[in-house]
Amino acid sequence: PVEACELRLVLVGRTGAGKSATGNSILGAEEFRSTISPASVTMECEKRDVEIGGRRIVVVDTPGFFYTCTSSEETRREVKTCLKLLYPGPHAIIQVVQLGRFSEEEKAVAKTIQKIFGLQGKAYMITLFTRKDELGEKSLREFLQEGDQDLWKQIAQCGGRCLTFDNRARGREREEQVEALLQVVDGLVARNRGAPHYTEQMLQEDREQAERWEKELLEMFKGMLAIQKGEILEQVRRERPPKDCTIL
Repeated sequence: PVEACELRLVLVGRTGAGKSATGNSILGAEEFRSTISPASVTMECEKRDVEIGGRRIVVVDTPGFFYTCTSSEETRREVKTCLKLLYPGPHAIIQVVQLGRFSEEEKAVAKTIQKIFGLQGKAYMITLFTRKDELGEKSLREFLQEGDQDLWKQIAQCGGRCLTFDNRARGREREEQVEALLQVVDGLVARNRGAPHYTEQMLQEDREQAERWEKELLEMFKGMLAIQKGEILEQVRRERPPKDCTIL
């Protein structure tokens, strides 16, 4: 079957996190442009593929969030086009995060990514940390337990799937990193066997569900305001002195 011989991956994350370099590490070649820059080098979704162990691995690199020349809304729209490039859909949505750099902007990016891909998207998410060498003697688990609790919570919400990459690695070291990532993706495919990849239909369903929730919350808020208004008017009526009352 197609699912057994092909894996489709999409890389998302903050500008400067190392998405393009990670894509190059997976592919084993400099396919995506990767430079140190405060602006996003990738301006639109790019698709490349490679054969690893007899399987076709398809990778889509996406524009970075924040510090880009495009607006966040344009970036969101561009990220959504990756679903078409990876038709019928990605097996894994890989959020690339620079180790030790989970700033307020990084948190905002994580929320934006979850908003784009919706609730169902969480079942396909993996967090990949770049700059593995900066762990030193620590394990990734130790680093996460000692670090930002928001980061730990973010990973837990997506099933606790995370790993590290050193994008400067070459030869067997690079291959082992890629093998570890593909093992995690294979685990996702097995776990999601009823729906092995994220689809446009899921995106639409989550969008419609979010709109329903927003509408329900708005109606609830309006109802609460109406009740509060009634209570305030009743309190004013009770405290208002009678017309024939003489105030000394």
